[in-house]
Amino acid sequence: MKIYSSTQYDLNLYTNSKQQADKPALVTGTIPGLSHDTDTIEISPAARQLAQSDIVNHSAKYFGTVQINDSLNRVLKDQPAEVKEAVYGIIQSNIITDVSGEEERAALLELGLTQAKYIADNYMKDDEAAEFMNTIRQIGAISQTRTVDPETNEFHYETPPQRPIGAPDDYIDLNYMMKKFEPNTLDKLQDAIVNGKDWNSILQTFAKKASTNTDWVKAYREEAAKPIGDIVGENRFEKASTASLTAFINDIKDITANAGFDNTGFIKDNIEAFMRTLESTRSFQS
Repeated sequence: MKIYSSTQYDLNLYTNSKQQADKPALVTGTIPGLSHDTDTIEISPAARQLAQSDIVNHSAKYFGTVQINDSLNRVLKDQPAEVKEAVYGIIQSNIITDVSGEEERAALLELGLTQAKYIADNYMKDDEAAEFMNTIRQIGAISQTRTVDPETNEFHYETPPQRPIGAPDDYIDLNYMMKKFEPNTLDKLQDAIVNGKDWNSILQTFAKKASTNTDWVKAYREEAAKPIGDIVGENRFEKASTASLTAFINDIKDITANAGFDNTGFIKDNIEAFMRTLESTRSFQS
């Protein structure tokens, strides 16, 4: 990530030193009569472990589609901060991830769906829980559309056409149509937006073209009518008890030990982070 500033700084160190000659300056050296031995601080293993567990990396908020974002905002509205953090942590660490290994990616997805069920069973009412799990499964379905750009190694996910909340039934997602039918035009539009060019004329020209192209509109309507989909397949963690966090963690440990994974470290790290988020005073011991 590059960060730019509009403030222009004078990088001539000689000029700066001349301008600030009349100001107090920090001078390095020693003072006679004072000990200049190097001070040291010793940290016990217990303190190191405590400091490590206190480090919190907040998960980014996932948007997905307008409908997914609206659903998550609604079901999480009255939830405590740790539950919201856990949910977006599941999405970021288990579902829409940057993991490349297929076995690891599949295991994390299954574990994430099971973690979501724990939250649904313990923090949500019936209707909220059902909507939450449906939304999480939709995000899981989106995760299955992932492709990798061979040149940049960036991950891309396909999302269905979106209709803003309150928009009329005949609304057309121009961004989706442009991406599907004229990706080169989408590239020009994004370039114009980034570089402050006339992007509005590009958008208006495409909007007129799209509205009169009956084949495009028909294909768009058919695609928009399709459900996002769901996750189909076996979940190795689905029978884990959600009666309590302790029971849940222990069952995940037992299932992991008998699942035949080549590597189990990533599962331990993931479930430990999930547990710390919900209950920071406890520790997952292997």
